[in-house]
Amino acid sequence: MKSALLNNHKNQLIVFIGGCILGIIAFGSIFGFAVVNPTYDDWIFHSAGDMGQHYLGWKFYRNTSWTFPFGLIDGLSSEGMISCIYTDSIPLLAVFFKLISPVLPETFQYIGLWELISYMLMGGLSALLVYRYNKNPLFCITVSIFYILAPATIARAMHHEALSGQWILILGLLLCAYREHNWKHRITPVILWTVLGILAVSIHIYFIPMIYMIMLGYILSDIFKSKKAVRPIAVFASTTFFSLIFMYGIGAFYGDGNLKAGGLGIYSANYNAFFNSYGYSKFLKPLNTCNNNSEGMGYLGLGMILLGFMSIIVTFYLIEKKNKPFLSALKDTAAEYRTDLIICFIVIAASMFLAASPIGTFNGRVIYTINYPGAINNILEIFRASGRFIWVSDYILFTAFLAIISKLDGKKTVCFAAFLCLGIQLLDLRDWFTNLHTAFASDKINYQSPVQSEKMDELSDGADEFIFLPLPRNYLEYRDMYYAFAEYACDNDMELSSFYLARADYDILAEYAREQLELLSSGNGRDDAVYVFMDTDSVPQNINGIEIYEIGGYTLAVCSD
Repeated sequence: MKSALLNNHKNQLIVFIGGCILGIIAFGSIFGFAVVNPTYDDWIFHSAGDMGQHYLGWKFYRNTSWTFPFGLIDGLSSEGMISCIYTDSIPLLAVFFKLISPVLPETFQYIGLWELISYMLMGGLSALLVYRYNKNPLFCITVSIFYILAPATIARAMHHEALSGQWILILGLLLCAYREHNWKHRITPVILWTVLGILAVSIHIYFIPMIYMIMLGYILSDIFKSKKAVRPIAVFASTTFFSLIFMYGIGAFYGDGNLKAGGLGIYSANYNAFFNSYGYSKFLKPLNTCNNNSEGMGYLGLGMILLGFMSIIVTFYLIEKKNKPFLSALKDTAAEYRTDLIICFIVIAASMFLAASPIGTFNGRVIYTINYPGAINNILEIFRASGRFIWVSDYILFTAFLAIISKLDGKKTVCFAAFLCLGIQLLDLRDWFTNLHTAFASDKINYQSPVQSEKMDELSDGADEFIFLPLPRNYLEYRDMYYAFAEYACDNDMELSSFYLARADYDILAEYAREQLELLSSGNGRDDAVYVFMDTDSVPQNINGIEIYEIGGYTLAVCSD
């Protein structure tokens, strides 16, 4: 018995390491390894997307003196200090690398490293998850590619890189899959779920509700099967308490604690999400959607869709094998797996419903609209891009299909079916991977800031703030401008009046910009600021003491003596 247990642990270690190695290979094949170089950051600014925000947030955070809460960044907003949560700078790594900042090179980026780690962990953890249902190490390691290259993960890579950490969802599913494991200490599951909650907070706030959806399945399973509620209550209470404590520690509630954002319902998932390729498939055309349903990108991939159909066939085959009347065998099978089926259905239904909320759509049609009470709506607005919750359903379906296929008698048959679908999956997404390789694999990218010049050095001499004015409602559309000035400001110990942030109080920022514009227009501008105009029609004309310049395509003003 002891020998069998040791052998099982050895196989689990082999499976985990094998999955990690496949994750590294997959990452290198698509993105190359140049992006992992911590001193190479030109590719970040060269890439269109939000990575500039995340990287610059880290740079400002690194330059900010230690405070409590310990996740606060200074110099990015006239609102005052903000949490690194709102720059999506992956607090887990931002805090760690700030601690060792004195020994780091002047230029240091961890985005590429994070992506590599995420792909590696996705491979290792998903292989372990599949091992729960199939004890063939080769099978588990190979099919981990389904998870490593899941469209939901690839869609976030090198864009919303914190959300590439979807391995954390696999960790949650692992805790569910091994719920009946005989832990040495009863408190171990409580500790593991608590650590998982803290990890979710320290990576990206959207992972918190996703972890709780998975935890719902764990709690229901524990209650129904053990007939006890003490451990489930302890899991929920401990995870919630310590997650909130950590959120407080990194400054999530600092200042006004403005966690909400507009747009709830615009970024929800469509009920065709599992089959909608959004143009990433080589074979399946994109389906119609409403609003910006791309946030609910839950495409399974053609290979996984085929595996899903296979699993249905296998299910009926296994029922037929029981040598009973079909309806009787079906009833017995349903009774045997009743609890697991109900729980899976509840979690998937919750994931899909919240992903679609509050406007349920199918293809191009709105099928329902829910007008939530104000209190519920305020909570949901914290997670306005609700479509992302579909990922929970994605990985449950991945695992369920592979688990069902694994119940076939012949190991070779199981491997053939899964590997065939895996080949189709890779062929289906090949063009997408090729495009990503072209965009990121080069180590020859050379980015030059449009505002970095001797003239800018002259204008900013003695200045400590860039003031953007006037501030339009759509100021977040000026992303490239913010990146350019933020990089310069960070390198020259200057502050910004506003920035491209995930959460900000527009009224406060706009009022500050309005006051500064009035002072400048009245001839009382500040000589310790450089004014950057977002609307050239607002540039003061013929006012003594104000000099106007054009640098990098932007209009600037300074006050002369």
